[in-house]
Amino acid sequence: MLLQSFRWTARQTVRLAAPALLVSLPVAVVVLLAAVPLAGDAGTLVNGEFALLTPLPGPSVGWTVALLVVWILSQAVVLPATVLMAAGPMLGRAVPPSVALRTALRRAPAMLAAGALMLLEGVAIGAAGLGVAWVTHQDWLSILVMAVLAVAAVPCLLAVPALILEGRPGWRALGRGHRLAGGRPAYVGVTLLVGVLGLPALAWQGPDLLPPLLPDSIAAAVTGVVFAVVSVLVGAFQAVVVVRMFLLLVSEAEGEAAFEAIVRLLPDAPPTPARPVRVLAALTLPGLLYGGVVLVNPLGWVEVAETNVTGAWTRGSQAPGGGGRTASPTYVDLRALYSGTDRTLTMLMDSTESPTNLLTCADSGCRDTTFMWAKERSQVGPVAGSARLADGRLVLAVWRRDLEADDPARRIPVVRLGLLICDRDGCAAPQEGEPLSEPTDYAVANSVALAVRPNGGLVVVQTRRNGSASEDDSETVSFTFCDDPICSRPERRMSAGLDAAFGDGDERSLTLVVGPDDRPVAARADSRTGAMSVIACAEATCATPLVTTPVQGRRTADADYRSRKRGSVSMAVRTDGQPVIVRRDVLDDSISLLDCRDRTCAQLDRIAPAGPSRLRSLPALALDGDGRALVAYQDPGTRLIMLAACSGGTCETTAVTSIRYGAGRGVAMTLDDRGRPVIAWVDDNGGRERGWALKVTTVLDAGNVTTSPAR
Repeated sequence: MLLQSFRWTARQTVRLAAPALLVSLPVAVVVLLAAVPLAGDAGTLVNGEFALLTPLPGPSVGWTVALLVVWILSQAVVLPATVLMAAGPMLGRAVPPSVALRTALRRAPAMLAAGALMLLEGVAIGAAGLGVAWVTHQDWLSILVMAVLAVAAVPCLLAVPALILEGRPGWRALGRGHRLAGGRPAYVGVTLLVGVLGLPALAWQGPDLLPPLLPDSIAAAVTGVVFAVVSVLVGAFQAVVVVRMFLLLVSEAEGEAAFEAIVRLLPDAPPTPARPVRVLAALTLPGLLYGGVVLVNPLGWVEVAETNVTGAWTRGSQAPGGGGRTASPTYVDLRALYSGTDRTLTMLMDSTESPTNLLTCADSGCRDTTFMWAKERSQVGPVAGSARLADGRLVLAVWRRDLEADDPARRIPVVRLGLLICDRDGCAAPQEGEPLSEPTDYAVANSVALAVRPNGGLVVVQTRRNGSASEDDSETVSFTFCDDPICSRPERRMSAGLDAAFGDGDERSLTLVVGPDDRPVAARADSRTGAMSVIACAEATCATPLVTTPVQGRRTADADYRSRKRGSVSMAVRTDGQPVIVRRDVLDDSISLLDCRDRTCAQLDRIAPAGPSRLRSLPALALDGDGRALVAYQDPGTRLIMLAACSGGTCETTAVTSIRYGAGRGVAMTLDDRGRPVIAWVDDNGGRERGWALKVTTVLDAGNVTTSPAR
C-alpha cells in the first residue's frame, strides 16, 4: 500500500499540488507578511533562521490566533480537495483543481465538524498517555498506551474520503471510516499511522539538516523553499494513502456497486494540462520571500550564530580525548572562556564527575571539540585561577600537596600554590617554577587570582585569613610579581590588610587585572555582606597599597545562607588603567556595573544593567574596541541570555538568545577577531536526563549593542 502510494504520488505530484498552491500559497504569503511586524522586538535570527525570544505582546497574540485560524480553515479546504483530485484518476475521472476546490468549499462545514471530532480523539489519547505516566511513572508504558490507542483511532482519517466522495455528514463519515476498518483494524491502523503520520514526520526532519551545510546568506531561502516543497509533497502523499486505503476497503466490503455509486457522485470536467514550470515557480515564492525577509532583516532583529556543543554527547559516553571521563556529568560549572591567537576557543570547566578540564574548540563554531585534564599527579582540588598568555597558552594556578610538610596520615593535606602551563598537547608544571605560597592547610586554602603583565610575566594575588575560620576577623591580600610566565623568581612586593574575612576560598570573589603601565588592581567581594574593596598600587614600584571600599556591606538575617553563594565580582581594565567592575549583589542578585574614574574606584559611576533576580552565576565582562563595557548574563525569570553595552552612565540591553530549560552555573564571554561577543553558557535541565547543555552564542549583529572591532 505505501509503496504504491509513493509511485502514484510521484506520477501525479504536479496535479495534486494545485489545491495547496491555489489556497495555501496566498494564505502563506499573507501570514508571512503579517507575521513580520507582529513579531516586532520579540524576534531574533539564530543561525539564519527566525525564532521568537519572548512571548508576543497581548494585541499581537490576538492577531496571531486569527492568522492561525485562517490557516486551519484553509487546510480544511485543501485536504478534501487534494483527496478528491487523487481519487479522480483512480476511478477514471478527471477532476480539475477549480472543481475540486468548489466541491471542498461546499463540504467545508462537514469537514470542520469531522475535524473537531478527530481533535477530540487526539486529546483523549494524549490525556490517557499522561494519566498512565502520572500513575505508573513509566514513560515507556505511557508511549505504548498512546501507540495502541492511536492505531485504534487513526481510521477516523477515512472520514475525509467518505465525506468528500460520498457526501456524508461529518459524524456519519467518522462512523463510516471506523466500520470499514473493522475487518482488519491492525492492518488499517498501522498503515495509516505510518503513512499519514510517521513517514511525513520523518520527511519534515530533512530541511532542518540543511542550514549547517549552507552559507547563512542563502540558508533561509533554501530552507524555506525546501519546506514549501516538502509540505506539498507530504500533503499529496497523505491524500493518496487515505484514498487508496478507503477505496481498497470499500472494494473488499461492498464490491463494484459501491464503486459505481462513488463514480456517479464525482464531478466530471475536461482535464486541464499540467504546468510544472508554474507549479515550481509558485512553490519557491514563500521560501524566497522568507529568505528575503531574513536577509534584509527590516526590523533589525538580533542576529546570532549558536552551537549546542554537547548536542552530540550522550550520558555515559566518553568525552573526546578519553581519560575515562563521561561527556555528560550531572553538574557542570563553566569557569572561564578564552580565545587564542588563532581565535579558537578554550573553556575551563568543573564538574561533579571529573577534575577540572579544558575544552578546546577546533573551529570557530565550536562543533569540533577536544578535552584534556587540567590536573597533575600532586594536585589537590580544582583549578584556583587562570589567565591566557600572549601566545595563546593558558596558565593555571593550582594547589599541590607539599610532600615535605604533609603527613600522609592527615585527612586534610598540606598544600602550596603552583602553576600549570597548558597548550594543545596538555598541561604540565614548569620545571623551573617556584612555589607561590607557604605551606597551607587545604581546608582553609586562600582565594587566588592571577593576571598577565605587559612584559609576559604574571601577577598572582592571594588572600590569607588572619583569624579563625569561624570569626569575622581580618585578612591579608598579597601580591606576587613574576617576570616570566612560569614564575621562576617570584617576588612578593605588596600586601594589604582588609577589615573583614571575605569568604571561603571562592576565586570568583577575588579578581585581578594589570594595566598597561604594569600596575595591578584587585577587587575583593564579601560573599556575606556584599561589601567590596579595591586594592591598587600607590606608586610605580607597587610597594605600598591603596585600599578603598566603594561598596559598603550590609547584614541580613539570612547572611549565613547567602555566604554559600559563589561568584560575585569580575573586572577588566581600560587602556588608561582605570578598571571596570561588574558585581552581583549576593543579597538580592542584582547586577551593578562600577565604571571607575580612578584606579582605586574612589570615584565611580554606578550603572544597573539588571535589577533583583535569581542569578545562579556571575555575569561575564569584556571591553570592546570603543572601551564600552559588555556584560552578558542569564535572566532566569525570562529564560534569556542578555547582553548589555554600557558607557557614559547608561546601558543598551538586548536579549540575544533563549534558554530552553533553565539558567545553569556558568556564563563566560570573550571577543572574536572581529570584536563580536562570543558567549558560552550552560542550559541546565535540573539534573534530569541529559541534564545540561553547553552552548556557544556569537552575537553577529545586535543593533546599538553591536560592538566595534577590538583594537
